Amino acid sequence: MRHWTSLVLLLLLLLLPACSYDPGGNSTSQHGNDQKQATRTTHPACPTAATNVPAAPESGNVTLTVTGALSSPAEDALVQANLQRFHLAHPNIQVKWSPITSGDYPSIMRANIANGNAPDVFYLQPPMAPDYFHTNTLLDLSPYMAQDNVPMSAFGQSLISPFSCSGQVYGIPKDWSTLAIFYNKQMLQKAGLAVPPANWTWNDLRLYARKLTVLSDTHIYGITLAAMSSRWLAFLFANGGSVLNANGTRATFNNQAGVDALNFYASFQKDDGSSVMPVNLVAPAWRGDTLQAFGEQRVAMVIEGSWLIPYMQQKFPSVQYGIAPLPFTPAGKRANLLFTNAWAAYRNTRHPEAAWELIKYLTGQEAQGHVIQAGFALPSLKSLATDAALASHPDLRVFLDAGPYSIADYFGVYDDFIHHRLDLAVGNVLSGNTDAQTALDNAATQINQVLQS
Repeated sequence: MRHWTSLVLLLLLLLLPACSYDPGGNSTSQHGNDQKQATRTTHPACPTAATNVPAAPESGNVTLTVTGALSSPAEDALVQANLQRFHLAHPNIQVKWSPITSGDYPSIMRANIANGNAPDVFYLQPPMAPDYFHTNTLLDLSPYMAQDNVPMSAFGQSLISPFSCSGQVYGIPKDWSTLAIFYNKQMLQKAGLAVPPANWTWNDLRLYARKLTVLSDTHIYGITLAAMSSRWLAFLFANGGSVLNANGTRATFNNQAGVDALNFYASFQKDDGSSVMPVNLVAPAWRGDTLQAFGEQRVAMVIEGSWLIPYMQQKFPSVQYGIAPLPFTPAGKRANLLFTNAWAAYRNTRHPEAAWELIKYLTGQEAQGHVIQAGFALPSLKSLATDAALASHPDLRVFLDAGPYSIADYFGVYDDFIHHRLDLAVGNVLSGNTDAQTALDNAATQINQVLQS
């Protein structure tokens, strides 16, 4: 009981203003395509609210279109279940759920809005928020929150801050998670390896990956590490590196700490042959190739968030796995990343009051309670920090425990551009196209041109 009480205190601390948040949102979120360029050279002004008076409820039947970018089919099932519960409580509001399951979610959303096909309610990732502020795309939720007594302070300030501007709220965080290492218990036992200890190191992780790799007959890799900065950055931060300088005007990731971290990340694949990019392991019908590779037992370890828990329960219930924290560096340091998403509404929705009712429900105690019970993520509501479901779901403890040493995977107004260039750098090193210093220098040059323009 004492251990769980300390974890609750950590959650409460994490929800205080001083803590960082992460806007990545999905385990497999993508950051644009090779042609994406920065389109804005100044920080966006806050939107101009159309009115400070909330819209009145509609008397007839209403249909809301809702979309999001999913981390797994398990997330889809959770969302659909909560949407059905909402409809049962609001029979006059029909909900049409149309998730975006492939491609670059921000780009698809941008195109849909430009083409007049904007959904009423949708996932808002923090990197999307600056552009949406700039284009006045979002419904101001503040008047509705005031009317229904839903204060900003009900949510962790560091979680809600990327979705607010000048005190007005345009999105409400639905949950959050950190990263951990999922490992296949049977594979560890077969390799004669003990459960990873809480104080294991980078060297231990590399040793485990080598011993778990069996390519001769079963063709199993010890770990799969994607060409994804939203995984590599945890190693960069642990190694004492940073992405930008203190005032956000210059890239700093191409120093020795960054080069060493990327060389370590790539060494599993390039030097040991104990890793392979997940896209080369499975033929993904959706974006969750890392999750699928672990579920199919093609790899023994993956680095993912709590969203993998319900996915494994739903898709691969017979696979026995455990969850370990990210390892320490040889120097005894450790870091992690934080992820969150918000529910938001289109400013020109024909049904603003119904859209608010849906957002209020999906970010409220009942809906978040179901998310906790499924083990999918941690609650953004402070009031749920002591919810019994957290204490009864030990798999969430590793993610909760990582909160105090986690850093936001979000770098301000140019976050999407920065992530995309870092993704390319990691991918080029993993594929052998260039060395770590050159890849990071190239990314830093491009990012600095944007930051200093």
